[in-house]
Amino acid sequence: MGFNINYYESKVDCKFCKKHFTTYKVRPNRCQLMKEDTDFMPVYDGLNPLLYEVAVCPHCGYAYHKSMTRTYGPFMMLVNELYIKELQKPADICRERTIDDAIVSYQLAYLVARASMEESLLLANLALKIAWLYRLKQEAEPELRYLESAREFYSKSYAANQEGTERIHYLYSELSLRLGDMQEAKKGFSRLISDRKVSNKYRKLARDRWENYRYDEAPKINENIY
Repeated sequence: MGFNINYYESKVDCKFCKKHFTTYKVRPNRCQLMKEDTDFMPVYDGLNPLLYEVAVCPHCGYAYHKSMTRTYGPFMMLVNELYIKELQKPADICRERTIDDAIVSYQLAYLVARASMEESLLLANLALKIAWLYRLKQEAEPELRYLESAREFYSKSYAANQEGTERIHYLYSELSLRLGDMQEAKKGFSRLISDRKVSNKYRKLARDRWENYRYDEAPKINENIY
């Protein structure tokens, strides 16, 4: 196949059916990170590599993200029973993707992760990325639904003392704010700001985000109410 200016072909060995396939990845020089939203969603100038993070096997339909760890033995038996046997037809989305294609790929990975009983942190991150994709489509209802799922899994992850607790705590507070749960958002940001064990990075992120909400966003929301 000829050279593609925007993508390269990544060779994949399916962890379920063991068959080989290739899937597109964005060439690094075809995208540039411009900024991040307050929940860490990357905003790119050019192509968005987020759309191509999940590899979906066109042979069996297994969906894989590099963060997955339960990809062997008894976990694959669960995937077979709870995911593969439920598929109507494997999706063939190995080449150029729309946002809708990317949403499908992440939703399939989310189903695989739940079937294989992956850790709450991984499920939270997948749900958050699905919410980001709906944000790109400007579809608020499904975005909020997946933000709620992500928040629930971040809460479980924090309770289980999984690694990256500062980031988890910040995201729980940020998602609470986006979901309109002001009590949880204020409580979460206050803890990050006041706890001297928290790193300067996350203390500053929490302070800046809460102050920006109080002095910029909240007055506008109140104006729209009256």
